[in-house]
Amino acid sequence: MWTSAISNKKQWTSIFGETYSPSSMRTSYVMLDGNSICIKLSSKIEQAVPKKWLTKNYNEYAFQLYIVDIENFNVENFNFSGTTTLTIEGKSSDYKITIKFENNCVVTCQAKNISIANITAYNNDGAV
Repeated sequence: MWTSAISNKKQWTSIFGETYSPSSMRTSYVMLDGNSICIKLSSKIEQAVPKKWLTKNYNEYAFQLYIVDIENFNVENFNFSGTTTLTIEGKSSDYKITIKFENNCVVTCQAKNISIANITAYNNDGAV
């Protein structure tokens, strides 16, 4: 479960608990900055969440995933969009990360830190 590699788990675990990892995510955008990446991901709400999310009829949430101090960054079939699968192996500042996008784009890298920020829920009514 990739969420076990998050260094700042407090916000994530306060919302989703200790063992939750989303089963399906979509990428909104990817920002490369120096030797770091910020990926904005979204997912449908799949499990028990804060009551205020349910009372407001939220059906999706989004968050930013920061992958920091990257080494050996490789991209095949460049196209950072769509359904996203994330695999993180290793522990304690030595992570091997694989990100696969629905269009056969694959990113692999090694990084020292992984964190999450700006978890927000909303109602996606399908309007463009």
